[in-house]
Amino acid sequence: MSHQEVIAQLRKLVWRLRWLNVLQLLPDTLLVYSIIQLAFSGQLVTLFNATFNRREAILVTVMFALIDICVTAIRYNDRVSGKRLISQLTGRLTTPEVDLIKRFERLK
Repeated sequence: MSHQEVIAQLRKLVWRLRWLNVLQLLPDTLLVYSIIQLAFSGQLVTLFNATFNRREAILVTVMFALIDICVTAIRYNDRVSGKRLISQLTGRLTTPEVDLIKRFERLK
């Protein structure tokens, strides 16, 4: 890949990582909410105004955990891809390119 292609890919990756960081809040919140509801409920657990028996509520919580793990894995893969892209950059970098790399490193 040329230098400009690497920078363009890195820009897309930084944008995607920003959105994934925001998106990560949703499954994290759902998981914490469902764990708290499970911890403080009896045989019947209310999640989002729907009543589940304990077993079904545990299955819903496991699904939230799987979604959370998937988003985390996507973020990890994007960080690895970004590191590979940065390692392909050679020569002197312009100030905007250095700023882009710094933005990527802050998103870790």
